[in-house]
Amino acid sequence: MRRGFLTAMLVVGPLAAGLSGPALAQTPGSIPASPSTLSRQERNFIAEALADGMAEQALGKLAQDRAETEPVRRFARRMADDHGLKTDRLAGMALRHGIPIPRELGLSARAHMSSLRDTPEEAFDRRYMAAEEETHARAIKLYEAQAERGGETGDFARDALPMLHSHFEEARGIMAELARGPAPPQTQAPPGTSGSSE
Repeated sequence: MRRGFLTAMLVVGPLAAGLSGPALAQTPGSIPASPSTLSRQERNFIAEALADGMAEQALGKLAQDRAETEPVRRFARRMADDHGLKTDRLAGMALRHGIPIPRELGLSARAHMSSLRDTPEEAFDRRYMAAEEETHARAIKLYEAQAERGGETGDFARDALPMLHSHFEEARGIMAELARGPAPPQTQAPPGTSGSSE
């Protein structure tokens, strides 16, 4: 029950451009934060990975609404779902170790959301998928570095890496499909081609 509620709050809140109320605050009766045994590096990893996961969920929701092609809509749905599960685990770690959970998307993620919202329909799919390929390449580096460490965060990173690699490969494949897609009408008959046009 708690997991479903937390996922809903992490997705709905950022999409509403911030939460109004204490939904993500650490309330006294929820999960008591024990004195953290994590290093500063581990805490930073949780905070960064949590912010990235929230952004992926919000972007996935946006892309489900705006994508023109079914493969991109399917990918966006997978991003919202997969990163929702990952974000739940990160939020649980954050609560246990007294790490603040963001109440809204970070400045960079909000700017990216705004930019994608303003992207013309015909350019949205390519722009979203190019960004997804890039962000997953960065996430893989972050998680690979953490996976070399021990402890809870190292275990989490190792568990998440196959999913991130799968997302990256899927994003590359969709980008390749989009690049091979039908040419715009003005380029269907390139200059210099022989034969009569209908």
